[in-house]
Amino acid sequence: MTPGPTRVLIAGAGALGSVYGAHLARGGADVQLLARRPHAEAIRDAGAVEIDGPEGRFPARLRADWRPERIEPVDTLVLLTKSHDTRAVLAGLGHLLDGLELAVSLQNGVEKDELLGAWCGAQRVIGGMSMVGATQEHPGLVRHTLAGRTYLGELDGGVSPRVEALAGLLEAGGMPVVATARIVPAEWSKLVHASPVMSLCALSRQPFHRVLLDERLSELYVRLVEEGAAVAAAAGVELDDLPGMFPVRTLAAGPRAEAVELVRERGRAMVEAGATDVRISMLTDIERGRRLELDAVQGFLVAEAERRGVTVPLSEVCLELLGAIDAMRTAAA
Repeated sequence: MTPGPTRVLIAGAGALGSVYGAHLARGGADVQLLARRPHAEAIRDAGAVEIDGPEGRFPARLRADWRPERIEPVDTLVLLTKSHDTRAVLAGLGHLLDGLELAVSLQNGVEKDELLGAWCGAQRVIGGMSMVGATQEHPGLVRHTLAGRTYLGELDGGVSPRVEALAGLLEAGGMPVVATARIVPAEWSKLVHASPVMSLCALSRQPFHRVLLDERLSELYVRLVEEGAAVAAAAGVELDDLPGMFPVRTLAAGPRAEAVELVRERGRAMVEAGATDVRISMLTDIERGRRLELDAVQGFLVAEAERRGVTVPLSEVCLELLGAIDAMRTAAA
């Protein structure tokens, strides 16, 4: 039997990374967080990170630091930095490579796995995709806003003992996990969903459920999904309708009017369930003046479309608008 992870580092422990770290610690792992200094100091002083989520509020005892060189050896790395910070963060963690056995990126996009493999060796990397939502209330306290599923699998297909071991640890901590032999289509399916959701929430400055309920924005969402699905098809990837995620395969293939109504039904279901505080990460980044994560999501889709001869005019406009917002804020700063 393959031993499970025992010493885990969450590299890039903002809101989402803190939720994963807390649940892994609750599942029995020795967890370290590499976080921004105010968050790391608050956790260090309290001896725990506080999670306020669907199952109530609980403290998770773990360690945190903001200095990569202070991170102690681990056997498992979970990467959750913003995509534009990946290279810089990994460059500071070279001292972990000798003892590292498993690495997984739960970042947005699909290029993340190749980048992680270039750093630690492709044989150590498994695929991962997260539908979990979280927001940092203040340093040391994170709100777990969306108890979605985490998908794990081998990048070449299959569900290995090491995938099952990590999945088991997360489940022991209270997080639902799907171990799948189709992790690459799962990552693409999330990308095709995430690009329009991030774009529309960020540009409209509205929370997720309001975008889904709005007659015009819900149709734009479907049209953007159609563009993303065309890029995936050109790349030879067949999308999936996954549990816990929007059925992008159905939305892209069916009549548009039916797809729009299905999207609006999801919005109404969120309201009925009280899930009206889900704020997409790109909207939060705009509100807090942070750099937008465009390269791995909208930027990748547009570049891949151009490379494969697929026309994606709406995706191009979203990328241009968000890029302009990002550039103007950077210039002002």
